[in-house]
Amino acid sequence: MCGLAGWLGHVDADAGTTASVLEALAHRGPDAQDAKQWPDCTLLFARLRIIDLSATGEQPMSNEDGSVWTVFNGEIYNHRELQQELESKGHRFRGRSDTEVIPHLYEEYGDEMFSRLRGMFGIAVLDRARNRMLLARDRFGIKPLFYSANERFVAFASELNALRLIPGIDLTPNAQAIADYASLFYIPAPDTFFTGISALCPGEALVCSRESDGRVTRRLTRFHSFSPQRQPSIDLGSAIDKADELLEAGVTRQLESDVPLGSLLSGGIDSSLVSAFAMRKLTDLNTFSVRMPDPDFDETWAAEAVARHIGSRHETLDLGGRKASWDDITCALRHAGQPFADSSMFAVDAVSEAMRRRVTVALSGDGGDEGFGGYDLYGRLPALKRLQRMPDPLWSLAASLFSRTADVSQLTSSANARIRDFRGADDVAIVQALFSWIRPHDHERLLVQNRAVDPTRRLFEPQWPLESKSQASALERLSALAVEANVRLQLPNDFLFKVDIASMRHSLEVRVPLLDEDLMDAGLSLPHRLRVHRGKGKRVLRAIASRYLPEPVVERRKQGFALPVDVWVSSDFKRNLRAFLLDSNSLIGEHLTRTIYEPWVQAFCDGEDHRDISRLGLYQRAIMLLALELWLRDPSPRSSPRSRAVATALVDGSPRP
Repeated sequence: MCGLAGWLGHVDADAGTTASVLEALAHRGPDAQDAKQWPDCTLLFARLRIIDLSATGEQPMSNEDGSVWTVFNGEIYNHRELQQELESKGHRFRGRSDTEVIPHLYEEYGDEMFSRLRGMFGIAVLDRARNRMLLARDRFGIKPLFYSANERFVAFASELNALRLIPGIDLTPNAQAIADYASLFYIPAPDTFFTGISALCPGEALVCSRESDGRVTRRLTRFHSFSPQRQPSIDLGSAIDKADELLEAGVTRQLESDVPLGSLLSGGIDSSLVSAFAMRKLTDLNTFSVRMPDPDFDETWAAEAVARHIGSRHETLDLGGRKASWDDITCALRHAGQPFADSSMFAVDAVSEAMRRRVTVALSGDGGDEGFGGYDLYGRLPALKRLQRMPDPLWSLAASLFSRTADVSQLTSSANARIRDFRGADDVAIVQALFSWIRPHDHERLLVQNRAVDPTRRLFEPQWPLESKSQASALERLSALAVEANVRLQLPNDFLFKVDIASMRHSLEVRVPLLDEDLMDAGLSLPHRLRVHRGKGKRVLRAIASRYLPEPVVERRKQGFALPVDVWVSSDFKRNLRAFLLDSNSLIGEHLTRTIYEPWVQAFCDGEDHRDISRLGLYQRAIMLLALELWLRDPSPRSSPRSRAVATALVDGSPRP
């Protein structure tokens, strides 16, 4: 796990630029930093040593004759098999790093190489002989990769804060990204907050070539597209046995490490299963959990019960002892590189910092909910489907019944407001409402109307193949569209981005075994009846859990890994927030309607309820506004306060550490 950056073409960069970019990536790779530079190209790398700790694992790395170079962030879990295959074809390897398969794989398969990789990755491959470069991001988007492109150059980096330091990039705020962010609380790829920067989408590659006249041309390609093959007739027992086998294989595949490895054990089914299977293979495992300051958010008892059951060495981090300051929150939000408002990032950041004192690699349970239908919303899809066809006289009764249930995903606590979203809505509108923090109707009112932006609905239009009415029921089609939104939109742009940015801030590699390619394919093929049973999601994984985990953990409802921001932050934070967002210097009013958002700010800062917004929804809105205001006020590039000695030494020729 590392940080990479570079460019192909002409960039007005000097030694200071190179040093600043390496410095901005140093937290991702504190063990070694290096640069490889040519007149028309630069590759920069900051390494966190995980596999092959020797010099043969250092990057940038080349093939035997130096004609193909690579920098790579992530893990290739099938690198042993690929190395054997390539050696049988005559390729020679110097070490045993997974990175080394990449230049040889390019030699053998060219642009088709990425589909052969299993794992998580952001990769740049430089072909010096042909003056071309390939950038690629793994199929789930576990690892981010950002780029800026024009006719003069293509520049790239693992993090926005590093890429913004490269001269010649347009850092004007992107009005479309701001509009989408105001609904989703994250910015979906390929957009970023900056007009001149794009994010590679999962399963996407950018092919760049420097022409004889100096222009840099580029084209986007896809090496992976999701096309789930539903198995409507599969029985529960077969699905459980198959997933059990694939889960064991997926966890086993991701245990290779030459440095200490542990597991983030939240107490939920997913992280508990990952920890249980890891413990069976390793026999000695450190697990970690977080004690939240609010009992409604705390899962400590479940995590400790699982740890005792599987026999792991467990450590609980207590977040109740100190209030979060203004600097704590704003520094974390600035580290994200663009507006981002998933407040669980703060919890991931805290547990990552604690885990890094003990381990360098951590396993997590991300991906199980997306692959196997774990979110509560899947249990409510049948009712929502019926609401589409409900006659008018029954709407008031529906509102009454709906008010007795918990919130539907991110929707507000007002039952009548929720019902309005689904009345007469098509499937796309239902899914959009389920996955948006701000409902479509309210989103239109929130946005300042003098800006031409596309509706957020476009993001939820189906891009995966949909089964016809003759092939699948109306419920199956709605369920498939919800799964697509989960996997294509929310997983890479919110959940995986959050984990990467928070964990790598502390030089911690996080692996996600439940996003094993075979296991996810099996999960995505399940019909709705094997996702949800009697209102409980994750039917298949829950059945597997009953084989390996304590019964109280198996039967409990899902509880997200969230931190109660309203009680965690200090009173000074709330005072600063009110002044920052509502004073005359605030810039969010140029994009959002103040009469809509000011009551949110006042209610959060005063510790009061808001009649149409849940507790979670209120503090998420506060963080959304704060992150946006921070970046509107200061989008300019700047290096971190960390010492630049190591990076500068590389540029002036001193030995690397």
